[in-house]
Amino acid sequence: MKSGARRLNSTPRDDAASVSMTPALEAETERLLSQRTRDIRFSPEMVRLYRAKDWPQRSKIARAWMVWVGLISLCFVPVSYLLAPDLLWLTAAISGLLVPALHALTYLVWRKPRSAAVEGLSLMLLMSSVMLAYGYLAAAAGGAGYERILICVMYANTIALVVLNVDYVWTLAMMASSAAIFFGFEVFNPQIELREAIGTSIFYAIGMYAATIARKTQSILGQKAFLMSLRNQYRSDALQSANHQLEILATRDPLTGLANRRSATDLIDRLWRDKTIPKARIAFIMADIDLFKLLNDTAGHAAGDDCIRRVAQTIAESVREDAVFRYGGEEFLVILADTSPDRAWSIAQRIRSSVEALAIVNPGIHPADGSSDVVTISLGVAFAREDAAPEIVAKWADDALYDAKRGGRNVVFLSNAHAAAEDMPQAQPVAAPSGRSANSTRMMG
Repeated sequence: MKSGARRLNSTPRDDAASVSMTPALEAETERLLSQRTRDIRFSPEMVRLYRAKDWPQRSKIARAWMVWVGLISLCFVPVSYLLAPDLLWLTAAISGLLVPALHALTYLVWRKPRSAAVEGLSLMLLMSSVMLAYGYLAAAAGGAGYERILICVMYANTIALVVLNVDYVWTLAMMASSAAIFFGFEVFNPQIELREAIGTSIFYAIGMYAATIARKTQSILGQKAFLMSLRNQYRSDALQSANHQLEILATRDPLTGLANRRSATDLIDRLWRDKTIPKARIAFIMADIDLFKLLNDTAGHAAGDDCIRRVAQTIAESVREDAVFRYGGEEFLVILADTSPDRAWSIAQRIRSSVEALAIVNPGIHPADGSSDVVTISLGVAFAREDAAPEIVAKWADDALYDAKRGGRNVVFLSNAHAAAEDMPQAQPVAAPSGRSANSTRMMG
């Protein structure tokens, strides 16, 4: 476990409604939701986000419409045999081939996101082409079939205006083109007078316009629902961020970024509850910066804080895979959850030498007889035992640390309570930087 590492646990968002909220978008969302629903008008950026979010549903409905209308058109071929057997070949060509082909081509257009113009134009061309094709079939059928076919297609196009979700301007364009084609065929219908053709066309145009109003209302309500989802998202994100900050404050040391003493207690509790981890393989390394009070009093608190930060970073880099905690003041705790005496000793020595290699000058130390004035660290190592509570092991490590202090500082000591002291490596002299004297590394058995 890395030192001080904490990660915010959050469920990843995998839907299109997940967007990067900016202050401008948040402000626009609140402004739009504070006014009347019918007055909602999106900015270009909000339109882009809304279209991206709405695309899966919009395209799925449009493609489903094309499939079913194409199938219904195919079913009209055998029905037309009962209504107009003489026109079976023309019905088969228009209703069985042309209309399904037009829907198939439009289906391909809607397989991936397009611009609003492409979406609207494709549907307008589809509806107009189908209207023209069936209008031609109606004119060829003549008689009662003329009016019947035109009204059926007009009815289908009216439903399409409500079902298909495109920009309102394109909904109006689809309505206008369908009404104009219907009126054109009505005017040339020999079975009705011009006056009746105009009245019928106006009647169906009004019905289609009502459908466009219904579509517009649905679109506005969809936009409002989108705004509410955005507001819920950024409020949820803000709450999650606040909880994350609280978690950091509760578990991490603000000066060093290391996990704090509370985190150490939590980890120790987990280790002691885990029956699969042998207690004899859990090691505590207690470390304390030597003569830190002299540095703090002489160079000031800012220099002291900088020293603690640099030492903390060095300890974390030296330990790598295990847990490092700021235990208090200039004291640190390293917990090795699954280690051997050799490894614990090596890590403690690496920490000691790495801190010394920082060459942080302690102005409170006045070198005499070749002694060093750089910041050093003393360490005490203790291993857990099955019959020892974690508080006892921490005390053993702390006692070993104070033995190291009394033993000359800048050394590593092993706790007297460790039964396997003879397994530890023999102490070796430590090379000091050029111009500075070397302290001996000691081990207490």
